[in-house]
Amino acid sequence: MLSAVPSTFSFRILSSWRAAPRFIGGLVAAALAVSASYAGAGVLSLTNGDRIYGELVVVERDNVIWKSETFGDITVAKEKILSLETDKDLKIAGRDEPCALAGHRRQQWELYCDEGSGWVMDFPAIDRAEPYINFVGNPVIFRGNVAASGVFEEGNREREDWDINTNFDVRHGDFHHLIGTQYQNQNSTEVDDLEKYRLSYDLRWIFAEKWFAAGNSSLLHEEARNLDLGSTVGLGLGYLFFDTDKSAFSIQGGVSSLKEDYIDPSLSEDPSKRYAAGRTAWDFRYKFNLGPEVYYNQELLQSLDRSEDYQSNAEIGVRTPLVKGVLMEVKYAWQYDNTPSLDSEKEDTKLTIGVGYSW
Repeated sequence: MLSAVPSTFSFRILSSWRAAPRFIGGLVAAALAVSASYAGAGVLSLTNGDRIYGELVVVERDNVIWKSETFGDITVAKEKILSLETDKDLKIAGRDEPCALAGHRRQQWELYCDEGSGWVMDFPAIDRAEPYINFVGNPVIFRGNVAASGVFEEGNREREDWDINTNFDVRHGDFHHLIGTQYQNQNSTEVDDLEKYRLSYDLRWIFAEKWFAAGNSSLLHEEARNLDLGSTVGLGLGYLFFDTDKSAFSIQGGVSSLKEDYIDPSLSEDPSKRYAAGRTAWDFRYKFNLGPEVYYNQELLQSLDRSEDYQSNAEIGVRTPLVKGVLMEVKYAWQYDNTPSLDSEKEDTKLTIGVGYSW
């Protein structure tokens, strides 16, 4: 009887020791798996001491979108971030090659790109950075808006005016394509079918963090100014201060070639005028938190041959959303030509109130 107890006890100990290697191996495997998951993940350290494991989605002008392992996608303001760590190659605006983030210290990023040399960027000044694999597979971004206004009268006065504007912003990587169209028609008892057509195309290539090469072209037909066809082709250099969904501001400078053919050549000293001009342009927009968006853009062309030959055009306006996608637009347009056709005024202004759609 006494010998049975030690025999059972020793058998249980022996069985436990035989199972121990499997148990310890399981613990080691679990620990390695957890360690591997944290090692492969990025870390976002905040100024309040929190550390959020996950992956970088995108760095924007004011915020960082981070895919947390626990909470999913979260948006964190840059001023709340102490450091960001990721082992993924990054696409930085103005760089074609992938860049590795070596360190984030004192609000600065230390980056190494394919050239091999390291360089430092201020973290708050980064407009956009994203994992390079996302950039390579990034589809074309297509944005735009269309706006229309009109005046229709019948009875003692008969009048029909149309003003339709369409703008497209197509982006793929570091290339931005800006396309604009405009159609105006004025028809009344005093004026019969005065039409205006305008087509413009601008190309921007962002070759550095803030700098871009710019190409611009436009075609214009405007009967009210005796202009049969005006064409502009130019090249230049631009600087992008910022460009986000909320706001954007850029300036450009360059040289353009202008050609103007008139409907009635007898009303112009030069029936077909062609000249080179220096070009300056700026473009600004800002969207308020409550919804309205203000914008202001202007272009100035100065002849390189004759100081008195210059022209400028500007637009300033407000877009206010009504329902999703539908907006009301109030726009003031100003156009000035210091050497117009002989029967035309130097200055034209127009205020329009219309509705539109944006996407």
